[in-house]
Amino acid sequence: MAMRIAGAGCCLMDLLYPGANFSAPAFAARRSRREGDGGLSPGRLVFAEDAERFAGEPLESLLAAVLGRDPRPKAANVGGPSVVSLVHASQMLEGEDAEVTFHGVLGDDEVGRELRGMLARAGLDLSRLQTRKGRTPSTRVLSDPEWDSGRGERCFINDVGVADSFGPEDLGEDFFDADIVALGATAIVPRLHGALPSILGRARSGGAFTFVNTVFDFFAEREDPVGAWPLGGGGPGPGPSEAYASCDLLVMDRDEALRLSGRRDLGEALRSFEASGAGAFAVSRGGDPVLAWSGGGSFAPFELRELPVSGRASAERARDKGRGDTTGCGDNFAGGVLAAVAAQMMSGRGRGELDLVDALSWGIAAGGFTLGVLGGTYYESRPGEKRDLVSSYREDWLRQVGRR
Repeated sequence: MAMRIAGAGCCLMDLLYPGANFSAPAFAARRSRREGDGGLSPGRLVFAEDAERFAGEPLESLLAAVLGRDPRPKAANVGGPSVVSLVHASQMLEGEDAEVTFHGVLGDDEVGRELRGMLARAGLDLSRLQTRKGRTPSTRVLSDPEWDSGRGERCFINDVGVADSFGPEDLGEDFFDADIVALGATAIVPRLHGALPSILGRARSGGAFTFVNTVFDFFAEREDPVGAWPLGGGGPGPGPSEAYASCDLLVMDRDEALRLSGRRDLGEALRSFEASGAGAFAVSRGGDPVLAWSGGGSFAPFELRELPVSGRASAERARDKGRGDTTGCGDNFAGGVLAAVAAQMMSGRGRGELDLVDALSWGIAAGGFTLGVLGGTYYESRPGEKRDLVSSYREDWLRQVGRR
């Protein structure tokens, strides 16, 4: 059967700064002292204007001090948890009767023109990507390969740009006619995020499979660094927000799960998501095992358990820490899961029959592969190249867990 995937959410230009040192005095002097204060923090996103206010200096001066070098980026790449995951899904579905469309907005600046060209090379349907007057969203990505006991981590400085003008009214009827609706990192597209419950509810009522991958919600963190983040409108925490009940699969990382639930203990957070109404969830934890659960909605029931990360990717990273970086690993993880769900649906599996472990195996393989790539988006030399490469990581993972 033909498959249509419609995605919306965060799309931006990633400006990459490998080789940062989060343990250096210059970084420590500009590091966050309390949640939401605008300071830099490993693994977290801060908005450019807040970082400038916290440090008391312009962004370029801040970067020069923290990096100890010329503040120009070493590379630029397509970024944003929505569009990067969709690009990966499109690459993995190459040759299938599948269409992956991104609904979003870019600025009319040089960065926007460059970003559109990059996206065109990645094979995504851009017919619903708008251009508006203003700055294209961008994120400066500082990467320290030695952080977290050598597993690496990043720090993000974001400029929202024209993303703050994109809202639910910009999603056309064709968005809701898709077989799968994927919302990624909507917390960095504020008006879209506020309408998440109604968007998901409408898509779900129309028969679409609904997929959400989250991002650190710095807007909510700035407003309340203690209370639970709202998943869109409708109130804080899993209980009050209608978005959870309209979500077939929710993909988060550990920090996002804790803050969305408002819990300090991850076990308590996971129990709250089991009771939230969401059909299934997966929580990534960097180099630690992924946690996954299904309550028996679109997926077959699956008790909460751990699934290990790619041993092959971890070994490769340990042998060559200068190879690639962690940028985009989580986004490609989400895209791998998304593509696998689409493939299962195309094979004829209906609601209640989808296999969560199979879907996550493709996500884990994609995240592991991306660990060896600089930036989150891989540009193929031929159609199907990335699928072949990721498939090799998946086969190794299946052997790792005794499924081969």
